[in-house]
Amino acid sequence: TVSICIGNTLYECNCWAGGIDAVLAIPGAEQLTGSAIVGLRVGCCCAYAVVVLVLLYLDKTDKLGVGLGVVMVGMVVLFLIVVSIMGMEWKKFGLGLLPNLPTKTAGSAEPTDMILSLVGTTAIGFNLFLGGAMAVGKGIGETQRGIAFSTMAALCVSVLILIVGSGMQDQESSDSFTISQLSHFIQEYVGKAGVVIFAVGFIAAALSSMLTVPLGAALTADSIFSDENTKDKKNSAEDLIDAEGQKFPRSAYLAIIFIMVLISTVIISADVDRLVVILIAQIFNGCLLPFLAICLLLCLNDPQFMSSSPQKGVANIFLVISVTITLFLASNVIVQKAFGTFIEQVYIKLLISGGVAVVGMGALCLATSLGRELVKSVKC
Repeated sequence: TVSICIGNTLYECNCWAGGIDAVLAIPGAEQLTGSAIVGLRVGCCCAYAVVVLVLLYLDKTDKLGVGLGVVMVGMVVLFLIVVSIMGMEWKKFGLGLLPNLPTKTAGSAEPTDMILSLVGTTAIGFNLFLGGAMAVGKGIGETQRGIAFSTMAALCVSVLILIVGSGMQDQESSDSFTISQLSHFIQEYVGKAGVVIFAVGFIAAALSSMLTVPLGAALTADSIFSDENTKDKKNSAEDLIDAEGQKFPRSAYLAIIFIMVLISTVIISADVDRLVVILIAQIFNGCLLPFLAICLLLCLNDPQFMSSSPQKGVANIFLVISVTITLFLASNVIVQKAFGTFIEQVYIKLLISGGVAVVGMGALCLATSLGRELVKSVKC
């Protein structure tokens, strides 16, 4: 719970940084200097804080979510238009789908950091608890369809953004990348109106995450420290906190949200390097992901929890592969940080990381009942 709260606090700072970059993407905003840009940054941070705190306190996130979703769909359509006008090299796109380690350029982050940050910003551990809370009262089929839709939507948005960003890099031949550069690139194809849609969609995406991250941390703490009664259907975050049988006080729930919002507002208002904030937040959550994935794997194969509906063999195979990949990615970053100056060959570092992941999974299977349960599920 503590790790998730720390990770979510960092990720909330990441959302605030993205929200400020989204505001600066609005035409004319980047031209401000001196006290004007400081006032814009501080004012927007405070405005984000007020909106997030009020909505979470009043439990009105569901109604806002529909509007934010519509705005984000508009941004997706915008990226589709840009990609269709820009054109795409399908061979390069196909090769890009194959796993590879990009070459480090001058002034860029380590490729291993970027890979883990992309994973850490899409596969977030607290979603296990947030998704579980939202699934209360719903059927398994309905929940699976919702997860499948959200996963595919996130995939499409991420791929479109990467395509447009790589297209900009190819045409401008620049090692740097900023949101303002991306907005100028978009303006070449769809004009200022398109840039406004992009900025507003970006703001909507940031605000959506600003609401979700502290809510997920609070619900995680609630699920751990509460004596939960889930017999009745619950439809809102407030219901989940105030439900009969729970002992986690609403004041503590709101305190977690307030502290996370306050820290994010202060850090980004102080003009801390936003790229560094984003990278640290995403790498921390990426390193935390293997531990959460292992806990999920153990719980799903624990007869104490799943005796009435044991995991199927095929599901376990995919889950073990996924957990091993998260271990490999996290190990890759740690190996790079620890031995990057001593080991120059990339393939050696990859082999070490792969060995750590495989040995770690093997030790987990031997040290717990996981190995026995996995074999049993495959035989059934």
